[in-house]
Amino acid sequence: MAINVWIHWIGENQKPEHCKVVDLLIQQSIKVQSLDAYSCCNSGVIFSSEVTPEVCNQLRELSRNGHNSVLVCCCKPILGDAIWQLMEAGASDVLVFTEYSVIAHEIAARLQRWEIVDRMVNSPTVQNSLVGQSQALKTILRQVVEVAYFTDASVLILGESGTGKELVANLIHALDTRSNKGELVILDCSTITPELSGSEFYGHERGAFTGAVTDREGAFALADHGTLFLDEVGELP
Repeated sequence: MAINVWIHWIGENQKPEHCKVVDLLIQQSIKVQSLDAYSCCNSGVIFSSEVTPEVCNQLRELSRNGHNSVLVCCCKPILGDAIWQLMEAGASDVLVFTEYSVIAHEIAARLQRWEIVDRMVNSPTVQNSLVGQSQALKTILRQVVEVAYFTDASVLILGESGTGKELVANLIHALDTRSNKGELVILDCSTITPELSGSEFYGHERGAFTGAVTDREGAFALADHGTLFLDEVGELP
């Protein structure tokens, strides 16, 4: 099944290399359109020689229109906090390249990955976990699915009380693809006292302190090969 994508060049005149990128993408079953026709596909690629206000403004406009899968490719090194500017403006990822033939393969890999993410976002596992139709929630769901399914990274979940942080933790655990996946362990850090913090996290042996009448495994051991959700981690003493 072909993947539809639009490509937009900012600050660059048409070059033979541009056609080479398009040809290489087509060879990998990716159907390329111009930005003018982007309404029929969600994913897109912006090429620019450098990070400019025009690039950021274009990203913001696309984000407002519901296009939350935009890859930015720059052919010059990105300095300072420019990458964060692009991400805040709406970029899903940023690539820096020197060879058009190499970047074409990296673009194809990202697009194929996002195609899987989009299918998973619409799966019952995800749709039954968090309910909503806002663009902000859809963006969060894509980020959660991508990090849970494709990486083993630690995740910081931020949000006010009652906004669904534990639901997100449950979803991350549900999407874990490890064959030997362990349990989801939830530890409320707001209830941990300094004196017993070591026991809560790492466990203890019988007789280690007054009241320790049996051996006890800590949260890290209980969550081995699984997921440990440190609820209210900012409240740790």
